Amino acid sequence: MTPRNLLRIALSTLLAATALAQEVSTDRPVDPLAMGKMWTFENPPLAYLEKEYGFKPDQKWLDSLRLSALRVGTREQQWCSAAFVSPQGLIMTNHHCVREQIERAQQDQDWVNDGFAAKALDDEVKLAMGVQQLIAQQDVTAKVNDGIGETDDDVTITRKREENTKKTIAAAVAAQPQQLHQVVTLYQGAVYQLYSYKVYDDVRLVLAPNLQIAYFGGDPDNFTYPRYDVDFTFVRAYENDKPADTSANYFRFRADGPKDGELVFVPGNPGSTNRLLTTAQLEYQRDVEYPMIIEEFGRALAITRPFATKENAGLMVTVLEWENSYKAISGQLDGLRDRRLFALKAVHEQQFRAAVQQRPELQRQYGAAWDKLAAAAQQKRVLQPRTKFHQAAFSTAIERGVAICRAVDDSLPDEERASARDAALGMRVSALNMITRPLLIDHFRRARKWLPAGDPFLKALFGDDDDPAAVVKRLDKSKLNREATVKRLLDGGKDAVAESDDPALVAARALVPLQRDNEAQEQALDGVWKAQGTLLGRALFEVYGSKVSPDATMTLRFSDGVVQGYPYNGTLAPWATSFYGLYARHTEFGGVFPFDLPEPWLKAESRIDLTKKVDFVCTNDIVGGNSGSSVVDKELNVVGLIFDGNIESLPNDYYFTQDRPRAVSVHANALLVALQQVYDGQRIADELLAGRRPAGEPKPGGDGKPGPGKDEAPRK
Repeated sequence: MTPRNLLRIALSTLLAATALAQEVSTDRPVDPLAMGKMWTFENPPLAYLEKEYGFKPDQKWLDSLRLSALRVGTREQQWCSAAFVSPQGLIMTNHHCVREQIERAQQDQDWVNDGFAAKALDDEVKLAMGVQQLIAQQDVTAKVNDGIGETDDDVTITRKREENTKKTIAAAVAAQPQQLHQVVTLYQGAVYQLYSYKVYDDVRLVLAPNLQIAYFGGDPDNFTYPRYDVDFTFVRAYENDKPADTSANYFRFRADGPKDGELVFVPGNPGSTNRLLTTAQLEYQRDVEYPMIIEEFGRALAITRPFATKENAGLMVTVLEWENSYKAISGQLDGLRDRRLFALKAVHEQQFRAAVQQRPELQRQYGAAWDKLAAAAQQKRVLQPRTKFHQAAFSTAIERGVAICRAVDDSLPDEERASARDAALGMRVSALNMITRPLLIDHFRRARKWLPAGDPFLKALFGDDDDPAAVVKRLDKSKLNREATVKRLLDGGKDAVAESDDPALVAARALVPLQRDNEAQEQALDGVWKAQGTLLGRALFEVYGSKVSPDATMTLRFSDGVVQGYPYNGTLAPWATSFYGLYARHTEFGGVFPFDLPEPWLKAESRIDLTKKVDFVCTNDIVGGNSGSSVVDKELNVVGLIFDGNIESLPNDYYFTQDRPRAVSVHANALLVALQQVYDGQRIADELLAGRRPAGEPKPGGDGKPGPGKDEAPRK
């Protein structure tokens, strides 16, 4: 390379660095919206909404928004959002939110691929899921922090909070046993709220479209826009074997959908964000945690995709979930690697830290948190590969070997040894197949990459061999699939296990102490992570109060935004797409998967007004968990259904912007077209449209005025 070129490159780099520094270095106060717009209902940003939009909702409006919105899942696990959209318990959510439940219910049918439409109430099919309605909130911060002393270490603080949380929930269950109760951590522990839910456990499938229209464009279009996806499903809540009476709280349906530039709200349950993490914590995610996850998903998808066919629906659903996770985490990692965005985050942190330092009392309480978290993040860089790869993975032989080792470990309590013995006797060793074999080989290959050369588990597995496939062949010869061998080892005790040369047991002997050590280190670091994160959350609350929204917690929030297109790829993305574009995309790709329209949509083309809208974008703050959230106007009419974010929104995980990030929704037009023109869904369309607010009926309150409307359930 010539000196002239070297000089040019050096000058270019210098100018770029200078421009970046000038762009992100500012003395202006930190922007509270960098923490996002996932507002809690106990601290609604009324002054901000009035200043930003000239709209100030009253309590009636907030209660109606809260009580019409739902969380999807079971009592043990939640994963999506939804909403009541009729007085008879009709619920709208995404197809991908209930795809697995539809598959379980379809028996010898193929409702996932072919769609389903119940012709009458009696034809609606029960699903293995429920929905939850947030009916009460209570601040329990003092209860959760009860008994914590200033000299308590991080592990002790975490343990005391966990014990207090269990007591708080137990008391709530004793008082209201029919409800679901959850202690929610806000601002990483600066605030704790007890959320209580009414649970609808009887939920039945009403109408679901073909998988291919709900997944149109597949993985290539996932997290992109413009988009042509009609991802919806209707289910219904039942009580006492009858449709639930939800006339007090439901969103009316606005058939014409939103307009460009219109103010809209998204009530839903965002899953998790990392906006309060420090730059040191984010650098750990950028350099270690996320690259390991991306590598694992990428390899797993390459191995399993050839087997994910329509005939193997269960695996296909799994692959779809993996593809979604792979692309989502890839987008977040790209955001962490974005120099400008990460520099903005660093400036945000510097300004926040400076605000704490300027107040001596805050500095005394919270000032050391950043350094302690940086030290913990450095330790996690070393620990994370160990916790990831010190595992049996897809080897049930090693897994059984671990149980045997624990069963004869006299350092463990008797109950733990007895439990391990029962597990070893009850466990079955599965033969590796065309999928699990390459997955296990890949796991060992990646373990060699991420773990140090002298790692005891690697030495036990590989010995002098470098070939992961050869390791798996040796594991195939393990006799731990024989009940007599397992019983002989257990009866022989510690000596018999120590003397065995069974390859799976040799690996397990190395694994057990490593797992125990990893678990202890992980517990200690998690204690630091939580306790110091709580201090930062308190500091944030002390400095900015409720002007900032807390990180997502898979609990109910609402977000404000406007319907708006954005610049992308050297051109402009329109605020909405149309059916012209949907059918053009099918044609342009030759009707080849994943751009192939299902037969009902091809047959319906001549009946559809192609100017009708399919999808639209808005600036609302969403993340995974918001899937299935209704988009409503300021009069609480449904105008769309959230199903995705664009690729530009993924870095919002750690620093919120709204110049190009967008939430992507199914337009109300598309929902009615699907019901009326494609599927046998006129009865559902009639139910939606019958729920519209009659002329002259008062609307929910806004602008500070009472909104009588229908009688709402009282706020508790």
